[in-house]
Amino acid sequence: MTAKIRFISAGAGSGKTHALTQILHGELSAGRVKPGGVIATTFTKKAAAELRERVRSHLIGQGAYQLANAMGQARIGTVNSVCGALLERFAFEAGLPTEQLALDEERAKQLLSEAIDLVMEEGSLAELLKVVRRLGLDETAFGSDKIQWREALRDLVDQARANAIAPDTLRGFGAMNAEQLLGHFPMPVSDDLDARLRLAIESALPAVQALAGATKTTANYLSLIEDTLKNLGSGNLHWGDWNKLANAAPAAALRATVQPIADAAAMVPHHPGLHADLRQYLASIFALAADALKAYADLKKQLGAIDFTDQERSLLDILGEPSVAQTLSEELDLLMVDEFQDTSPIQLALFLKLAGFARQVVWVGDVKQAIYGFRGSDSALMKSVVDALPALGGSKEVLPHSYRSRPALVSLVNELFGSAFKDLARTEVELTPKRPEVPDATAVHDWMLEGNNKASHVQALASGVAQLIEQGVQIVDKDTQQLRPLRLADIAILVRANDTVKAIAACFRQRRIATSTAQPGLLAQPESVLALACLRRLNDDRDTLATAEIVSLADCTEPETWLANRLNWLNSGALPSLWMEEEQDGFAVHPVIATLKALRAQTALLSPREAVEEVLMRCGIARRVVQWQQDGAQARMRLANLDRLVEFASQYEDECRSGRQAATLSGLLLWFQDLAAKELAAMPQAGIDAVNV
Repeated sequence: MTAKIRFISAGAGSGKTHALTQILHGELSAGRVKPGGVIATTFTKKAAAELRERVRSHLIGQGAYQLANAMGQARIGTVNSVCGALLERFAFEAGLPTEQLALDEERAKQLLSEAIDLVMEEGSLAELLKVVRRLGLDETAFGSDKIQWREALRDLVDQARANAIAPDTLRGFGAMNAEQLLGHFPMPVSDDLDARLRLAIESALPAVQALAGATKTTANYLSLIEDTLKNLGSGNLHWGDWNKLANAAPAAALRATVQPIADAAAMVPHHPGLHADLRQYLASIFALAADALKAYADLKKQLGAIDFTDQERSLLDILGEPSVAQTLSEELDLLMVDEFQDTSPIQLALFLKLAGFARQVVWVGDVKQAIYGFRGSDSALMKSVVDALPALGGSKEVLPHSYRSRPALVSLVNELFGSAFKDLARTEVELTPKRPEVPDATAVHDWMLEGNNKASHVQALASGVAQLIEQGVQIVDKDTQQLRPLRLADIAILVRANDTVKAIAACFRQRRIATSTAQPGLLAQPESVLALACLRRLNDDRDTLATAEIVSLADCTEPETWLANRLNWLNSGALPSLWMEEEQDGFAVHPVIATLKALRAQTALLSPREAVEEVLMRCGIARRVVQWQQDGAQARMRLANLDRLVEFASQYEDECRSGRQAATLSGLLLWFQDLAAKELAAMPQAGIDAVNV
């Protein structure tokens, strides 16, 4: 490696983008770096565009117009866009066509889900499901709405892809993981532990039954041992129930009587059945993951497509080719990596390989954020890289200031987390605030929510938010830096699970507190139902259910009214499909239906997105939905939902291009149905005065 890695530790709000801009601008201005010799990777397209434009603006400000114009030559983008550009350039060496069909992240995720579903449908899961049930992995974990074993399977597939692990190699990891896990367990015993537990329960049962009415504790204990006895006989006893028995106890008078039950249950780590279940579960889950990877590869092959991980692996494979290495060594002046903490193992291998060709290397990341493990990243990986810097001749520096947050909040976070990271000195965690403090503005409120269940907590949360608004609590305005009353849009509520988001949104709606959530349910909103009904009627004039939905929603007509009209139409002997489309004695034409009839002749010439836009505009959907209420915020939300439908139509067209399939209106309607079924049609978070949940 010729260049020494310069690692910049940059916490949130510490001016990271400014630092990157200054480095790139400085090197370009000094002539040490050419625009065409720059590779800079960012986490998002937006961040890439911002970095490029900031540098270009600086250069223009200095009168360096030629350099500013040449910024288009710099490879600045997400890791995958940079990989794609390099693969196109070295397509011959990679054995790939110059025009590659790369699946975007959303399409790849859907295809991978299809592969996993396919494997689970084809495989015999009866035995695995029994094991999963006994291990207690067939339920959602605390704070999550996902089934544990299914989530573990998806995580395993994602990790295997991020680490470029081949399916056959992955399959063998099941037995290896089981051996490592059971190495922490005591050795299994040959005794019949089920029989021992059954005997202990049967011996103590009469005494417990006799005193069950004395206390609630004893009654609960009786229920527990009776259920255990029943489940032991049917083979459905969960291993977690053994732990419950080992720690449960009735009233004090029965402690000695039930002690043999606790002793027998406490032997569960020695149970041969538990050991066998763990081995079977791990072998099965790794085998399913391997099968899913193969199925995913087959689906990509059918489409003639690659995903981002394929791009990264293909590029890594060819960077060792002498011709590629020589070309990049001659051209690459500066390698910059932003959000380094989100680097996956395969991406790290790529960056290290590219660093060997570059004259300067700058990596920027936040060691603290690596704990989240986003997108296959690993906190241990980040720590290993930082620890290895001295051996690589690299350097580490810390951006010490906070430009984003108020001094009071910075001080609080410093106090709370300054010593929380055992491998980091306080100087690497704490930031010095640069924003001036505004006096008489409270930085932190501490709430204790009343209630003892989820519903009461949500109600208490709604009361607290309403009280904050009513009291006119003062906050510091981000733009003016002056005090002003708190607004709903200033409030964000962070929760652990999607179900809780839905519960909060529903409760707040009842309390007339506006909320904004990026949650599924877009297609169930009335404005979406109306728009989709129009699209269905446009696509098929025989869809009389769509006609009924249009008549009901467009003019808020009562069901009794339009249903009576419909029945009279049928009794007249007229064609059912022409209802509201053709005028007859006593029957008027509905303007929306008439508009759709006129538009139908052009449908073949319209793309799906154009069809959506035409329907929304010509049928006056926006005007109609705005008239449904007097609440301005709710009206803006409905309009944002209609805009989201147009965005989804564009996404559908992109996916069709990705899969080399024709994009049609019928296909779009089926695609919408699939989105709704999989709860993927998220509502937009519109710019309204609403609490963000």
